[in-house]
Order: sequence, then structure tokens, then C-alpha cells
Amino acid sequence: MQWLIARYQPTSLFSLKHGDATSTGGKSLLVPTPFAIRMALLDVAIRTEGIAAGPRAFEQIKSLRLAMRPPAYAAVTSTFVKVLKPERDAEARGREMQQTIAFREYVYLAGELALAFGGSGQALQTVRPWLAQANYFGKRGGFFQLLEPPQKETTSGDETPSDFVALDGPDLMAGERPQAFPLGLIQRLDEWGATLTFEKANVYGRGRDSEIKPKVDRVRRDVILPYRLLKSSRGYTVYQRLDL
Repeated sequence: MQWLIARYQPTSLFSLKHGDATSTGGKSLLVPTPFAIRMALLDVAIRTEGIAAGPRAFEQIKSLRLAMRPPAYAAVTSTFVKVLKPERDAEARGREMQQTIAFREYVYLAGELALAFGGSGQALQTVRPWLAQANYFGKRGGFFQLLEPPQKETTSGDETPSDFVALDGPDLMAGERPQAFPLGLIQRLDEWGATLTFEKANVYGRGRDSEIKPKVDRVRRDVILPYRLLKSSRGYTVYQRLDL
């Protein structure tokens, strides 16, 4: 399979809540999800080529396989912050918003985040210029900088590049089982479902038919990241990649 490998340097703290997290209990994932990566590319395609290019770009991005080599270290800091949320009984209380306390996690990623995109030569050629313009994955505050032009690599069959983890794992909660059980840390990541369309991915779509349905259009994939717990305390946890 043909692959295009893009190496990014994290330039700010990363935070992306688990799909099952609540608004006040925001535990963060350690890495961007496939859903966030694909949406970042789609966003770049529309900003640079116009909304008319959206459907074609969507299909090209959807056809790609994704793999990742996570950064060498991930240090997670937990904290409590003040947030505003809608008031349940706004008319009676005379206010639209109320202050409350929320739990948040922020991740410092030390080292490079390498993303591999596998697919046809045409699809890879199409997304290649977008990789240089994708500067965040997930929340807009989680910035990444491309370090060099994406490099091509070819593997036999459907194998991923060396030291990369495929992001198309099973859904363990649905009873699916992985082909192997390597050492590491399980992360439950969101991914585009087979039924997701551009009309549903378009945030300006209207009507019930344009809504993204959980477990159908937005599915979960359990991926084992090659991390081990290095140290932890009350306010932080540090993970180290297994090959270090």
C-alpha cells in the first residue's frame, strides 16, 4: 500500500475530550482521533478550494487509511476551571447562563506526532497540499506545525509503516475483538462511519436527516497506543512510548 507520512511538532497544549465525557467532566485523550484528523483536512480543503470542492474532498479523505506514531512522551495535567453553562430555569432565575466548576485535562506532547495516510496515488496526491495547512486537530487551541514535506512510503499488502499504529481498531464495547493484544494503553477514538456523508459532516446542514448519528455516522475505535505509565501524582500523569 502507498502511504504519505506527515510529521508534526506540537506547539501548544493538547486537549480533546473523550466521546463519552460530559461538559463538566472533560478527561482528555492523549492523541487526536481519526474523526478530528479527517475533519481538519476537510476544513482545509473547503477554506482553500471553496465549498463546492467539499463533496469531492470528503470522498477522497474518507477513502484513506490512517495510522499514527505518537509523540515520545505525553504529560497530562488535571485542573478545575470556571465555566459558563445555560441556566435550566432561565426565566425564573433572571439569567441565561450560570457559573459552575468543570474538570479539565491538558496534555503536553513531547516529541513528534507522525501521521500516515494510506490509499490510492490519486487520493494521496489530492490531500498532500492540505497537510501543510492543517495546523490543529480537534480543538482549535491544540496547534501542530508540519516539520517537513510529507514523505511517501510503500508497504506490502495492507501493512502500516514501521512503528506506526493503525487507527482502525475494533469496537470492544460492541463485542469486536482485535487480531492481537500488544502492550500499551487503550484509547477509545471517534472515527467517520461508513454511512457518514458530506451533507451530514457539513455543520451548516439543516434538518434531522443532516444530523450525525452516534454509533452509525460517528463510530468508536479502540486503539492500543504504545505507551506505558512512567509516573503520576495527584495533579499529573506522564506516559512514555514503549520503544524508549
